[in-house]
Amino acid sequence: MEVYFPQRHEPVYRGCLSWIIEEFTQLRGGCTVHSNVDGYYLSRSNEVIDDRVSVIYSDFPLDWDDDSDQIEVLSYCATLKDFLYENLSEEKILISAYPVSHFRE
Repeated sequence: MEVYFPQRHEPVYRGCLSWIIEEFTQLRGGCTVHSNVDGYYLSRSNEVIDDRVSVIYSDFPLDWDDDSDQIEVLSYCATLKDFLYENLSEEKILISAYPVSHFRE
């Protein structure tokens, strides 16, 4: 799972980012955060907006081919997105989930 999180100076943004990092670390075993990533998007008013984001990655151990596992992670994504919309002032919030294979020897 990836969360593209806008970098803002308001306390609510710093708090939500800290919460996501803690959530992924405690519930999912860890996460990786890339900060100060350049991002661009097209606003509702059709303007290109440059934006700094943090990208937070976390693995969800599941079988992507199992419908119940897939529903679980997609439901979690929807809940997380709803939480962020309720707490942040953003036009869009991007969360993605996709299968990844880990190499094992």
